Amino acid sequence: MSDAAKPKPAKIKSAQDFIAAQSRRTEAVAESAQPAAQTDAARFADIKSNPFYKVMLDDARSPEEKLKAVTEALTFADDREQARETLAAFNSFKEFLQFERKRMAQEIIALTDTEAFAELKSVFEDINTALLTFEDQIGPLTDIVDAVYTLRMNGVTFDVFAELLREREEQQKREAEKAELKGKLGELEKLIHGLRLESKRLEEDKSFFGLGGTKKSAREMIAVNEGKIEEQTGAMQSLVDRIRALDEASSSASEFAEFAEEKEKLRELLDISSEDHQARQVALVESAQAFIDTTETRVSSVLSHFNGMNGQIDNLDEANFTMRGMYAILNDAIKGAEGANETRREEIKAAIEKSDSDLERLNQERLERDLNGHISSLGRSSVDTTSVLAELTASGHRIHSMREANEQQVAKTRALHTSGVAGVADQLSTVLQAVSAAALGESSEAAKISLERMNRTTSDLSQREVIRVALGTKELNEDLSKALSDLSEYGETIRAATSITREGLTETRELLDQIERQTADTQAAVKESLDVAADVAGGKGGVTRDRGTGEGDAAEAPESPFGLGKS
Repeated sequence: MSDAAKPKPAKIKSAQDFIAAQSRRTEAVAESAQPAAQTDAARFADIKSNPFYKVMLDDARSPEEKLKAVTEALTFADDREQARETLAAFNSFKEFLQFERKRMAQEIIALTDTEAFAELKSVFEDINTALLTFEDQIGPLTDIVDAVYTLRMNGVTFDVFAELLREREEQQKREAEKAELKGKLGELEKLIHGLRLESKRLEEDKSFFGLGGTKKSAREMIAVNEGKIEEQTGAMQSLVDRIRALDEASSSASEFAEFAEEKEKLRELLDISSEDHQARQVALVESAQAFIDTTETRVSSVLSHFNGMNGQIDNLDEANFTMRGMYAILNDAIKGAEGANETRREEIKAAIEKSDSDLERLNQERLERDLNGHISSLGRSSVDTTSVLAELTASGHRIHSMREANEQQVAKTRALHTSGVAGVADQLSTVLQAVSAAALGESSEAAKISLERMNRTTSDLSQREVIRVALGTKELNEDLSKALSDLSEYGETIRAATSITREGLTETRELLDQIERQTADTQAAVKESLDVAADVAGGKGGVTRDRGTGEGDAAEAPESPFGLGKS
């Protein structure tokens, strides 16, 4: 039965409410199939006529007035029969209170939450299943990010990637070769099958109109076919061996054995399509949402159960407090009656001692006997009353502890339902964003590594172009300028995409300045080489000018016999 379907007992505010709440069920209990309940209900059917019932359940009287009335009723009034009837009514009322106490306990027991272990099972199963699903979804993604990070931090990302591509190409070649070999194997199988069919047909080519043995020509053809079959069978075996060798073959030994796990994760990243990776992240997001929703639902259900228990504990506490109040009055009344009875006993004893008449003394002794019997019976009843009051007091402490424990659980569960679930949701959102950010960060770093490698490659090419320019080719010099311009543009692009540090840019600019100075020197050298012929023709002998001082004259040479000037 769910909490919503369970009847909730009405709140008890007075002793009358306590008894009335049970009296309304008396008829139903009397008609039930339990014989003991029928007997108790019948036994207390006229309890309202009990004098102590009338006093204790009279809301018009204050507790002090009830105490006074019960004390007076339990005080011996010099009437033995009346005292017996009073004690019988008193004990009957106490039995009625215990009957109602038992029945109230049974009613509260009937309201016990029977879904507690079902809820425990649901919490364990639903939340843990959602948690495991989330871990299964996020594990492969974080493993890939961690693997890429490890490769990058060790500076082997591009090399491992290149090795994977080589292995993939080798695998594709092996697969292509296997497909080709399997095709040839199929052709050989068809050929052998055809030869066997032909040999079987030749076996039927017999002499003497089919009554003799196989003809000689047919046997010769069969022998030829057998030779071909044997030859082709050997060829087939060679193909099978080759296919087996390809199946067993693996890529060449890896140069990065220490990064075997990271390499496999990178292979997984590359083997799965972009759409599949996107689907995996979608599934991860959905599993995170499902975990939050499941946790919120289950914790909310647990909280509702705790709140339901609060109502039951309230009614149990009210019932206990009301019963304790009644027994406190009865216990105090007994003590008061015992005091009054003891006073009366002393008066009777005094009367016996003073009496001169035997008859009067006998009457007083009989009265003392009756009073002693009443005191003894009341004493026995007092033991029971005191014992029940002690039980109710201990029960009250247990109920109080139960309330404190339940309220603590309610507070904890409410915090779990609010800040707990919200905190987990917040952490999950942070984790998911962090995973995505880490993947994007590794994407950026991978692009940076590729661009840096491209930069080195283009730089090498540019250096070769500089050498060509040094040979004096004007067109190559222009190409070099364009290459340098392109290199600058590449530098700007790399800076925007991968946040290259200012120190890197400074270094690049210094390199550019050096290249420009080298270019100027090269151009001067080219010009000087072009001026050589003119210098010789002008009689300068081709002597190199001293560019440091601007003076290029050398010592005069002997006069040329051909009148061409100084050599």
